[in-house]
Parts: sequence; structure tokens; C-alpha cells
Amino acid sequence: MEKILEYLEPKTFHRVHYVAVCFWILISVIFFAVFLDMEINESRLDFRCDGAKSKTVDIVREKCYEKYMKQYNKFGFPVYGFVILNLLLIALVCAIYSQIVRPKVDHLLDQDTASSTGNKLFIAYCSQLSIRIVLGVIFIILQTQLLYPLNFSSQFNCYLTDGTTQPSNSSDNAQNSTLLDCHNQRAVEKTFWMYAVLAVNGIIVAWILVETVYLFSRACIERSFMGDSKFLKTHLSLKQHLDGTEELRERKFQEFIERTKEIIVQETEGLLELQSPFVGNPGDHSTAKNLTLDQIYTNLVVIQNRETHDFTENREEQLKVYPRSRNENSQPKSMQDLLDVESKKVLIVGRPGIGKTLCCIKLLRDWALNKDFKATSGAQVHFNAAFFVKFRRFDSTKNLSLKELLIRSEYFPTHDMDNKVWNHLQKNPEGVLMLFDGFDEFEHDEKKTKASTYPKGIEDEKPLQILYQWLVTGKLLQDASIVTTTRPTALSGIAHLKFDKSFEILGFSTEQIKEYIDKFAGDDKQAGETLWRHISSNMNLLSLCYVPVNSFIMCSSLSEIMRFQCSDSVTLPSKLTTIYKIAVKVFYFKHTKEFRDKHFTRENYLSDNLPLAVEEKFKKLGRVAFEGIQEGKLILGGIEVKGLEGSALFHRLPDRRAALKDEKQFCFIHLTMQEFFAARHLVSNLSETELRNFVSENINNGKWQLVFQFLAGLMEDKVHLPIEIITDLLPVKTEERESVDYNEQWTENEEKRKVTCWPTEDERKLVVTLIKCLNENSRMNLDAQRKLQQMNFNCVNFFGCHLTAVDCSSLVNVINVQQISYLDLGYNNIGPLGCFEICKLLKCSESQLSWLDLTNNQLTAEAAKYLAEAINNNNSQLRTLNLTENNISHIGAQHLAEAINNNNCQLHTLNLTHNNISHIGAQHLADAINNNNCQLHTLNLTDNNISDIGAQHLAYAINNNNCQLHTLDLTYNNISDTGAQHLAKAINNNNCQLHTLNLTRNNISDIGAQHLADAINNNNCQLHTLNLIHSNISDIGAQHLADAINNNNCQLHTLNLRGNSISDIGAQHLAKAINNNNCQLRTLNLSYNNISHKACNLLSNSQSQCKLIL
Repeated sequence: MEKILEYLEPKTFHRVHYVAVCFWILISVIFFAVFLDMEINESRLDFRCDGAKSKTVDIVREKCYEKYMKQYNKFGFPVYGFVILNLLLIALVCAIYSQIVRPKVDHLLDQDTASSTGNKLFIAYCSQLSIRIVLGVIFIILQTQLLYPLNFSSQFNCYLTDGTTQPSNSSDNAQNSTLLDCHNQRAVEKTFWMYAVLAVNGIIVAWILVETVYLFSRACIERSFMGDSKFLKTHLSLKQHLDGTEELRERKFQEFIERTKEIIVQETEGLLELQSPFVGNPGDHSTAKNLTLDQIYTNLVVIQNRETHDFTENREEQLKVYPRSRNENSQPKSMQDLLDVESKKVLIVGRPGIGKTLCCIKLLRDWALNKDFKATSGAQVHFNAAFFVKFRRFDSTKNLSLKELLIRSEYFPTHDMDNKVWNHLQKNPEGVLMLFDGFDEFEHDEKKTKASTYPKGIEDEKPLQILYQWLVTGKLLQDASIVTTTRPTALSGIAHLKFDKSFEILGFSTEQIKEYIDKFAGDDKQAGETLWRHISSNMNLLSLCYVPVNSFIMCSSLSEIMRFQCSDSVTLPSKLTTIYKIAVKVFYFKHTKEFRDKHFTRENYLSDNLPLAVEEKFKKLGRVAFEGIQEGKLILGGIEVKGLEGSALFHRLPDRRAALKDEKQFCFIHLTMQEFFAARHLVSNLSETELRNFVSENINNGKWQLVFQFLAGLMEDKVHLPIEIITDLLPVKTEERESVDYNEQWTENEEKRKVTCWPTEDERKLVVTLIKCLNENSRMNLDAQRKLQQMNFNCVNFFGCHLTAVDCSSLVNVINVQQISYLDLGYNNIGPLGCFEICKLLKCSESQLSWLDLTNNQLTAEAAKYLAEAINNNNSQLRTLNLTENNISHIGAQHLAEAINNNNCQLHTLNLTHNNISHIGAQHLADAINNNNCQLHTLNLTDNNISDIGAQHLAYAINNNNCQLHTLDLTYNNISDTGAQHLAKAINNNNCQLHTLNLTRNNISDIGAQHLADAINNNNCQLHTLNLIHSNISDIGAQHLADAINNNNCQLHTLNLRGNSISDIGAQHLAKAINNNNCQLRTLNLSYNNISHKACNLLSNSQSQCKLIL
């Protein structure tokens, strides 16, 4: 019985039905045992016949028993045989049915039953019922009509022939026969058990018939009832199985997900894409920097739909097209910002290297680390499972199922997928995220894709492009989230698909580039600052770094270059060609299909040798780049880039709409890349004469500026091309200039100084271009320095030439000659790092530089620190330093104050106008001019915010006998009468050597004027010039000042009261004063006051020699 039950799966029967079958088998076994016992133990002794002679009783009993058995078992088939046959056939039918449908039931239990179609289970179940009904009816008929009587009689009349052993019932022998009355003692028992068999068979048949009728009637009413899933769930009533299976499925799924997450976290920790291109061989002790995704990942600027580029004629504006500053439409976004409940099918477009793949991997890693898309995170959407599919891993011609596609996805933990996991995914598609990366890398058949039909089932096998289309259109895993990334070049292949949203990754904004560099540098803050200053000060590099991979390449390349330079860590690698030669190769090899998965060593990137196929491609790119710049076309058509459309160095723009046909549009990944390849074209394809003529004709054309810079660098190794192609263009003309600004020391009469300047104003831009070119080529640099030393000039003037920090590096390398005393770099953009480069000139042992103007150059406290270190150097000859309109703050003022305390410092004039210096900075400067080492004669603090407190510190300083200050300019410093009082007391002191005091545009009223008037009455006061322009002085203040200049102790020569509130009364007081013989005033400025014409005439008619400005 146990063997029979092993073949009967409970889940394949209705619960009651299964119990009934088991009960029937048990009863059948009992019947079999009973009848077998009867057969074995029913002896002749149980059959008795009355009237038999004792001698023949056994013979009579045997003959009558045989006659009895022939009458009640006509075919001699034992009842136990009948029972066992009944049992075996019915059990066999049940077992065969159970084994046939068991896989189907298992499959339905494992998978999402709601998605199953077909009615095979219903048919099989009804078929086994029907067969069992038929068998039951047959056995009932056989039992009742053919094999056995309904009753086994206990009384039996047995006729036996006398003298024979054969029984006879014939009438012929009646007279010779003996009638015996026989009795079967087991007849009643046998009859009972036969009725029992019949009853059980009848009940089973009736019950099965009722169930069959019920099934067919319900099927007629509810057609879906016949469906496998519905039938399994409703009729077989496997709730307990379903609940247990669901729990098991959930457990298996969670185990799968946890294992998947572990692998993702491990595999994405150190990506190959983030390994330095300059890793050395094992044992080389390489210091190349390998990054982790968590360490370096920076969010990208993403916009909805496609971006259009408007390339202007101005090159600087063209470069600004690339990096984006943050605004409301281009805030940096992570991938999770792009997915929501309504946007489940998302397309991400981006040019090569823009960060599409890393963006997907970061999303996948954050999901694996439970940072994003968790059910408990409050996110709009959450995912239970995530799969990352790289198109390039698949063959477009081979068929595969969706399940196989998932198994072959990146970071999949096993070689197969458990059915319970697979079915869980089907049942919960809304929790599935699929990332399809790099559609552009997939060789797909558009005709096949468009001809795709509806899937026949979840297991349907098709090429990847069809499966992908079914996923996007919702024909498979309808509610799953599908994210696709592609380059713009492949958009036509998915143009027929409808995405909920489309985005384009624009890369990094300027702020993101800074953030990326900081992350790249990590704990080495100084290196990070150096990298940022170098990149941010060079618009070419800054705009190139909007592509994240270029930021990686730039940081890696610059770090590698700086590592081999034996100088201070803030030194710049200034040769742009060196950087680009590396960057172009790294970018091309990383993002070109045939090289992407190959390993390249540091030597591969640093070597100038390229594979022959790559060199040929680069030649074609050079031709396209050159022709594009020559024709002023930064947007190229499909015909112009034919054969190069798939190059990683091109970006596919949105098609240009035309009347009949849309035209493909491309541009180089970056303008500087186009310029680099144009330079490669020039150096490789033009003869010496052609190149010389081309350069001389276009050197002043801004669009070729960087091309020629690259050209000069590429000519370094082209010995057949003479360096004079560039160096002969260096201007030799100078010009004489005369100004008091060139004075290196304070003079009473501010005499003008004459200098010889190079270059001339009209040739400055040309010289800047040439200096950048010369710096790229060491041979050209040496030749240019030789020519400059032969020229007679002492002032280099690059005022307002848009110089950057990198340009300063080039400038220092080229003009480092002995005869330069004056350097005017006002109104550029050199920044702290450019300032560091200029400081090299001050530290040079042969330097004669004594005058330096760095007005309006975005200098900070850091720049002031570099300058302080330079003027402390014993080689420094600097006497005049102009830092007007920068932002050194009180910290920078402190650095400079510490420097002018040093006995090496020869600084006489320091101009710190408009530098955001507070009273704290004023205190540092006051302490410095107290020092006996300080040689400062002129200090200009115009347009800061030193206030009365700062004025008090300075007043105490000029009281000191060590102070040599002659001129102090405190214009526009929020100084009130209190500050004026402090200064007045100071100039009364006999130690004070101050000759000029400028308090223009402060809050000095009549009270402050009175304090100053009292001071210049003192015989200790040496003040010659007092400026009180635009103060709050009225007639009362004018009267105090008039009384002071009447005094014979007053040495004032110039008094400027322009723009006050002095009326005719005040003018009258001043008129009397200047007519006094004691008055030494030579200039009086009363313009822009409230003086009438009559009073002006009165002043003009005075007999004084004082010059009046009214």
C-alpha cells in the first residue's frame, strides 16, 4: 500500500478526493485480505452434507463442494483476484494521472499562477475521473452479472450418482441418484463481504460521477474555471501548498537578492574604468591613483529631452557652450531623480565619456548598499531586484529567453535562476529595475525589430532587440522600470519606441568639476587646489572637463606630470600639448569599441607610437578637423564625417530638420579636440613653406590660436620643420611710456618716470599667442629668449590681455631675462596660481624686477602669501607692488605685513585698494610699519573697511619713530570723526613723517575737521597734503580749517575739500586765510560745494598765489 501511495501526489487531487482514494485503497486491501483468507482457510470441513455415509463422507463433501463452487463462481475466478484487480486498475489510473500532472502542478505552484494559460490540468483530472467511473461500472457489472451471484446460499441440494464419484443432476439418473442436503457455513460471511465490495464500488462511482457532473457544469458556467491556474487554486484547493510555496519562494528570492547585492558591492568597489591609465608594472612602486566609485562619483547635469548647441563666432563663447553653471533647468541629478511612478521607461542620451555607464553602475551600487530605492526609504519608487545589461555582451543573431537574458546580465550571482526566483519576478514586475547600457554598441537589425510580434509566452525565445522592445513596450514584465542609455548616434534604432521620458546628460557644470577634482585629490588638499587652479584658470581645460571622463584623464595626467617634476608641489605642468597627447589617447582607447576591453600600460599612453589603424583614423580626423575650422564649421554634416560617424571623438547632435529629409549633424566631442587634430593635420601634411605661409597669414586669427599652440608642441619632435616658422613672428618693436605710476619710491613732487615697453599696445595679443606657442616647444623657447635679450626694453606690459594662470607659466618661461624692471599685468585673470608663477621672477637670482602691477587679477589671501614669500627672498628687488581691486582680505594683509617686517624686504610702495581688508588687516599692517626693518613709504588702503578701529591702529603706528610712512591713503573706509581724531593726534607727534593723508569719502564732519585743523596748527605736523573730498564738512568745518592754515606752523600745501557742503560763508573764511602771509597753501579745491558765483569771484580776486579749483 505504501508503494502505491508513493505514486499518488496529494497536490494533484482534491483534498477530499485524495482521502477517498486513500480510503478506497485501504478498504480494497482489507477486502483482499478477507477474501484471500476465505480462499485459503475455507476448507471442505466448512461444507457439510447430511445423509452421506461415513465411509464416503469426505468424497461426497468434496464432490458437492465442487458442484457448489461451479454454481456460484462460474468462471472459477477467485474473489480475492477480482478484488486485487479492482484495486490495481483503479490505483494505476490514479497513479498514472498523478505522475503525469505532477510536473504541471509543480510548475504552476512555482510560477505566478495568474499568468498561466491552458486547461490541460482540468482535462487530465476529468479524464481520470471518467476512466475510474468506467472501471467502476465494469467491475460492478462483472461482480453482479457475470462472475458472482449477489448471494452465496448457505443451503445447497447436491445430487450424487450411486457408485460413482461424479455428481449428476440429470433426470435419467434420478432413480440412481442420491439427494444430499448440504450446508456452507461461510456463505453468509462471503455474501456480506461481496455486498461490501459492491457497495464501496457503487459509492465511489456515484461520488466520482457527482464530482464529474459538478466540474462540467461549473466549467459551462465559468469558462475560466478550466484554466490550469484557476482549477488548481479553486478546485484542488491547494491553499496550504500555495502558502508554503509562497513563503519558500519569498525566502529563495531574498537569498538570491542578498547574494546579488553582495556581488554588486564587491565587483563595483574598484572598477577598471577608474584605474589610473599610468599604473606601473608590478614591483615598480607606482604611485598612480586608483579610485573607487564611492570616492569619486559626482552627480551630473541632466536636462529633459535633447540639448541644442548654438556655436557663436567668438571662441571664448564657444568654449562656454560646454560647462554649465547651475540653474533651475540644469541642476545636477542622480539617476534616482529620473525615475518615478509615472516614468518607468526612461531613455538617457549622452556623448562618449559623459558618464552614462558609471551613472548606471552607481545606481546599481547604491541599490545594493540599500541607499536608494528601498521600500522603507520614502522613495516614490522602490525596487526588489535590479539587473544591469550591457548590449555589447550579446550577439544580435542568437535567440534567447528573458530568463536567459537576466542570467547573462552583469553581476548575476549564478549560472542559472531558481524557478522560485524567476516566478517571483514575474509575479512582481513593478519591483524590477532593468538597466540597458550602450544601445549604440549593439549591432541590431532594424527590420527584424520592427517586424516583431506579440510574445507567445514568458519563455518565448527571440533575439535581444525583440526582447528589449517587448520590455520597453510592456509586453513583457509590464510594470518593470526600464532605463536605456545610448549615444545620440544610435537614436534612429529606437525612434519607434515610446519612452515615458527622455533625458540628455550634459556632463559637469563648473561646480561639479571643482567637486570632482576635490574628490580625486582626497586627503591631499594641496594637490586638489593645485589641480583645480590649473584647470579652472585655463578655459580650454576647464571646458574640456565638462565630460567626466576628461576630468578623470586631466586629473590623472596632470598628477602624473607633476609627480615627475622636481619642484614645489604647486608648480604647473604648462605644456598643453603634452597633456592633450596623453588625454586624446586615453579617451580614444577607453571609448572605442575595438580597444575598450584591451589593457593598456603606462608606456602605451606616454608613447607617441600608435597602432597603424589608429594612426590612419587620426589622419582622417585631422583632415575633418582642419577643414571644419578653416570653413568656420563646428557642426559637421553626415557627408563630411562619412566613415567616422562611430568615432568616440564625435558627438551626434539632433538632426537638422529639412523639408524633405532630415540631415545628420555631428561635432567633435570638444572644440579643443578638434583644434588638436587640426594641428596634427598641419604638422603632418604641409610642407615647410606651406606651413610657414599658413601660420604667418593666420597668426592673428583667433580661431587658429590654440591650433598653433598645439602645432608648436607637435613640432618639438619634427626636426625637419624649423622653429623659425613661429619664432620669426615675435615682434621686436618697443614704445616709450611716461607716468608717475612707474615711480618706485615716494617723491614730493611725484615726478614722472619714463620706461621702454614691450610689446606695443597693438601687438600685445599677438605676443600673448606667440608666448603660448613658444612655451610648448623648448627649442623655440630658447631661441625666443635669445632674441629678447638682444632687445632694449625694461618694461613688459600685458595690461588687459586676458592672461590666465597657465599663460603666466608660459610668460615666466619665455621672458625670464635680466633687463626687465617693470611688469604690468593689470586687468587680467591670473588668480593665485598665476601669481605663484610670477613670483618666480622675483626669486630669480638675476631678476631686476622692481615694479609689479597686478591690479584686478582675482587674487586672494593665497596669492598674497606667495607674494609675501617672494618679497622676503633675498633676491627680490621689488619696491612697488600694486594689488588694487583684488580680494586678499585681512588674511592676505597679514601675510604681507609679516613680509615687510623682514629685513630682506625692499618694498617702498604698497597699494591695497579695494581688497576687502577690515580693521584686523589694518592692525597687522600697523604692527608691520612700526618695525625698524620696514622701508614702506606709501600705503594705499582705499576702498576697504578699516573703520575707526583700523584708523586708530594706523595712528598709533605713525607715531612710532620707526615708521617711515610718508603717504597714507584711507579713502572710502567708513572712518568717522573718531577715527579723524586718532589720526589728528598722530600727525601732531614729532615722530610722524606723514606728508600726505587722504581721507576722501569717509564720514568726517565739522568735528573731525576741527580735530584735523588743530593738528596742522601744531609745529610737529609735517603734513603737506590733506584730502577731505566728499566728507560732511560745512561752513563750520571750513572755518576751523581756515584758522589752521592761517597759522605760521601749518605746512599744508594742498587742501582738497571737493564735494562737501561749504557755502559762501565758508568760502569767505577760506578766502581770508589764503590771503594771509602765513598761509603756505599752493592748491585749494572747493569744487562741487554750495558756493555762489559771487563768492567764487571773491576767491578768484584774492592776491594769494594759491591755485584755486572752483
